[in-house]
Amino acid sequence: MTLAKKLLTATALAATIGVTFAAPASAYVTCNREGDCWHTDTRIQFPGVTLSFHDDNWWDRHRHERHYSWHDPDNDHDWHHGYWDHGEWRRM
Repeated sequence: MTLAKKLLTATALAATIGVTFAAPASAYVTCNREGDCWHTDTRIQFPGVTLSFHDDNWWDRHRHERHYSWHDPDNDHDWHHGYWDHGEWRRM
């Protein structure tokens, strides 16, 4: 392999790795109308449920407001298959 071809291959590989690592992960603070909030990585929807989606900066500004309650993720609450409602987990 010629030096030019090796250099081109290495540059292409470095660019690909750089793009892969530079891409930000999608994360949302998801809240319902009652103020229950939790992390999700997609804007999931459930029939008849109104959810709002915010970035982490939003949560940093609103976390101390009495209206909002934070729910940490755990193995019993899979946000792909449910949501918080009035402080209780609703499985879909």
